[in-house]
Amino acid sequence: MNKDFLIHLGYVFYAISKADDNLSFEEYVKLSESLQKRWPHLREAEQDVVKNQFNKLQKDNASAENSFSRFIEFLHQNPKLFTEELQKLILKTGNDIAYAFAKINKSELNFMVKLSLEFKKLQE
Repeated sequence: MNKDFLIHLGYVFYAISKADDNLSFEEYVKLSESLQKRWPHLREAEQDVVKNQFNKLQKDNASAENSFSRFIEFLHQNPKLFTEELQKLILKTGNDIAYAFAKINKSELNFMVKLSLEFKKLQE
């Protein structure tokens, strides 16, 4: 899979995890589990690209809003990469992450709604 695509998955999954300004270990574990469970078509090295980007953003203490914006910009520059199936996978993985620690909160829900709306724009 396209390396830029994988890097930008790291951005969106980080943004959802960091939405409430609190990044829990459980959310990272859930990301790893979801990549293995929901993305079996990705080789381990490809999953590592996503996780490494997530870790880089965490190390840099990147803002959730900026990370989300980077993903949305990439989404609109590369709409053909985002098949309906991939959109569903991204939303399911995002939900997995959001529910990983004390269930979903308002900030995480807000990002999930925004993401869903951006995907709907692609279908118009």
